[in-house]
Amino acid sequence: MDTTQSARLRPSEAAKGNGGGVAPSPPRRTMSPNRTIPYLPTPTEMLAFALYPALLLFGSAFSLVSPETRAAPYDPVAQAHVQDPSVAPSYFARKSNIINKLFVKQGWAWMTGAFVVFVLTHRAFTSGSAQATTRRVKAVIRFGLATSAWILVTQWFFGPALIDRGFRYTGGKCDAAMASIEGSAADMDEMWTAVACKAAGGRWKGGHDISGHIFLLALGSGALLQEMGWVLSRSRGAKQEERCVVMSDGAVKSASVECLDIWEAGASNEGIGIGTKVAAGVVVLSWWMILMTAIYFHTWFEKATGLLVSFSSLYAIYILPRWVPALRATHPELTMAPMKAPSNLPELVRSAFNKAKTNGDLTHFPSQGAVLTANSIPFQVRFAPSLANKPKAPGPDPTKPKVRHDPFADPPAGLKVCDLEPQSHFLVLNKFAITPGHSILATTENKPQSYLLEAADFSAVAACLRAYKERGEELYVFFNSGQHSGASQPHRHLQLLPVEEMKVDLPSDEGPAWDVLSKSVAVADGGEVTEVEAWPFRAFAVDIDVASMDDEKLRELYLELYRRACRAIDDYAAIKGYAVVAEQAHDIGITDGEAWISYNLAITESRMVLAPRMREGGELTDAEGKVVGRLILNGTVLAGTALVKTEAEWNALKDSGEKLEAVLVKIGVPKL
Repeated sequence: MDTTQSARLRPSEAAKGNGGGVAPSPPRRTMSPNRTIPYLPTPTEMLAFALYPALLLFGSAFSLVSPETRAAPYDPVAQAHVQDPSVAPSYFARKSNIINKLFVKQGWAWMTGAFVVFVLTHRAFTSGSAQATTRRVKAVIRFGLATSAWILVTQWFFGPALIDRGFRYTGGKCDAAMASIEGSAADMDEMWTAVACKAAGGRWKGGHDISGHIFLLALGSGALLQEMGWVLSRSRGAKQEERCVVMSDGAVKSASVECLDIWEAGASNEGIGIGTKVAAGVVVLSWWMILMTAIYFHTWFEKATGLLVSFSSLYAIYILPRWVPALRATHPELTMAPMKAPSNLPELVRSAFNKAKTNGDLTHFPSQGAVLTANSIPFQVRFAPSLANKPKAPGPDPTKPKVRHDPFADPPAGLKVCDLEPQSHFLVLNKFAITPGHSILATTENKPQSYLLEAADFSAVAACLRAYKERGEELYVFFNSGQHSGASQPHRHLQLLPVEEMKVDLPSDEGPAWDVLSKSVAVADGGEVTEVEAWPFRAFAVDIDVASMDDEKLRELYLELYRRACRAIDDYAAIKGYAVVAEQAHDIGITDGEAWISYNLAITESRMVLAPRMREGGELTDAEGKVVGRLILNGTVLAGTALVKTEAEWNALKDSGEKLEAVLVKIGVPKL
């Protein structure tokens, strides 16, 4: 349940609160220790679940100070006040109260019903996208595990339930002293369940009986909170539309390239849906009955152990999966073997490229290059005129259902380079290549491009980088995520460019020498994340060593870069008085799922750089100020490269780096 009470201001609200001016800059946030300790719940989870022991403490204290409760007769065996209405201290001290009979006694049915209504009605699960289906399946699995925990503890565990077994193992038994049935006391003594004992007229006494009510209510409401929390935190107050950030000219833009896209399954502004209301109602009713149980039933130790068992179950289902990777990182014997690429990978790529080019399986677009200086940065610009005539796929047939083609689902044999072992990733050539040897590292399973990268992705990248390094060659790897990053395919893939091929046909007799830009940035010693100072947009870098770092360490550094980028987006939005959109990601430390921002990631054998994106590109003008085209930039911008298709765009850029710099300033988070 990764939620925070983040400030989400509309432009009009920010203006009203600041006299119509620009909102003041928020204080710099510091990294919470929990953000780098996956073994613990997030701060919001701890805050939410602190309510449960608080209810127990308050209820116990109330039972001690309330004259009515202290004066009422109490049955220590039944762990309840005498049920006679004339002496019971409260209506809720009687087991016959309507909420106990209709709600608590059928508690898990209510929990399950609330979960089903929530999943079937909330847009997060019903938008029709592949991501929504995945969310729904995962939610059902998680709640199914919670249901299994409830069954094992209270209903059946290969015979008597755990709660009954625990009672017997701590010295409890079915006392036949009050029984009025046929059968011997020995028969009663052998009974292993409270239900059977009470049905036979005996009394279940002598052992430690954890509070089944506390367990059920805490487990069920906690599971509902987890399932609702992350969904509502990401869609709170947002339509299925874009939330915009003010641009450098102070205007509010509505075009998609100039706005931050809030999650595709955001809730509408028409109010909280019926599923959310039902689930929230069940949670609140559970809290009330936990308080009543705390005041009128069971000993403090029985209530505390009931809560502990429920929290242990919730930890195993909702927290444990987040720190298993960290466990593997600290216990090498549990770490999955690193992914392997063929040792002759550079030769395989070159051979496959030349063969595919000869056979017509791919198209290589020749280009000419120039090196410009943009804000003292050597930047490579390439002109590929034939790219403007790149063949386009035929338009959709209006008589057939609209289905988006996945080029990585079954790539042509002529473009396939190799599989990586184990086969979670494969390498395929770019069908339309500017740089010879441009290859694509795709996931075998169709995973979303918009989701955070996983440890296996970094294992695959590291394997390719090592294979090139062992042959004395360099590789530049980049990843585009989000609609403003230059991403074009939803199937997860990273792109690989041989650095020497990127330098081909650059003029060598004039101008500054060009090399991969992300390699040249200054970073702090000791593996600390550093903000890049020299670039016109905010970016963050860290030193790495693919020869020695495992995939978990690489992913840990990537996540830290991502969090810093999320904070940069939010700081800029807050300064401008617009919606804070990614506070969940950097204040809590979300480690999986859909990314909150658009960004580009660059990886070399010794450096990792990540830059948040707010625009996909910018307009280019000629000497008279006439717009002649639009420069679109993807992850190659972090290598210091740009590509144009028309001569007008080429002429607008090649004589001066100022126009290139003007576009670079716009694509990311400006430095203020």
